[in-house]
Amino acid sequence: MKYFHFFFDRNIFERIIIYIALSYFATTFVFELILGEASFGQTKNRQWVFYGFLALDYLISFRKVINIKFSLNACSLFALSLFIMIAHGLVVGAYNGNNTLTLLNDTIPMLMIALNILRMQSSEETSKEIDFHFILKSVAIITLTSAFFAVIIGNGAIGNGTIIIPLLLTALIYLKPKPKYLYLFAAIYGAIILTDLNRTTILFLILVFSLYLPFTLIKRPGLAISSILLLAVSLTSFFFILHEDTQTYRRITGIAHIDLNARKGSIGERQAEQDAVNEKLEKSGTTAQLIGLGFGAVYEFRSTHMYVKDYGHAHYSWVLFKLRYGHMGYLYLGIF
Repeated sequence: MKYFHFFFDRNIFERIIIYIALSYFATTFVFELILGEASFGQTKNRQWVFYGFLALDYLISFRKVINIKFSLNACSLFALSLFIMIAHGLVVGAYNGNNTLTLLNDTIPMLMIALNILRMQSSEETSKEIDFHFILKSVAIITLTSAFFAVIIGNGAIGNGTIIIPLLLTALIYLKPKPKYLYLFAAIYGAIILTDLNRTTILFLILVFSLYLPFTLIKRPGLAISSILLLAVSLTSFFFILHEDTQTYRRITGIAHIDLNARKGSIGERQAEQDAVNEKLEKSGTTAQLIGLGFGAVYEFRSTHMYVKDYGHAHYSWVLFKLRYGHMGYLYLGIF
């Protein structure tokens, strides 16, 4: 009971980050380890488990929620823009007669983001400052436990990179003084995910270092040069020890040999999604091209190995926004 009050009295930002980590842990333990399901299909399960944690938080923090007070600032204005996008998607989706369950599946994530941004503005939730050390320690423990179960399963998908990698980089770059456990955890986690880095993670790491190093070179040349040398040695060692059969090796070499005119393979399938969405909007008329097909919109999509009739996802964000909002989606994406 003491820990119960200790946790729910903390800043909501801390709780949300931990809920995301716990959703990875729960799906790895329940759906993969116990039920034997493949990790590739756990996205929706993680999503709904996360909503379950949020629902519990709203229930426990009911008094905070009903007494919420927020001011007009950049964050609340961003939340307002999300509510406008939600209204747009719902009205257009309902008008087009899109499937109700699919429509709700598109609505709930954005509604959760908007509501929690508003909650973060409340004095009830911001009475305590964000404790970065608490987030880092908690997520590190949860992530390593998830990774342990993933190794037992023999599955390469070590979850939670979306959260832990930005946390680790933030801590390694900005945290002063750096706790000793940070280097140990970074080394263990790095060794675990080394053979299964996805393209998004690789791109994120490239982006971070390409932004970090030039600024550091201006402010602290010595540190920047040392970082560049360390990075060069690390990359050389990385490719030396990386086996050709690993997912990371295949993805890197696959990127190096991309045929942008093809419509098969990982990158090609994403381009095929874009073609299919554009074709669906063109067939739906000028109005649909301008305002989209709303929440719950689906289209026909042919991947490398199968044909999907009612496909409502798109890997490129600008394609998904265009499906839902048409050309207005580019404006919304710009706000994001």
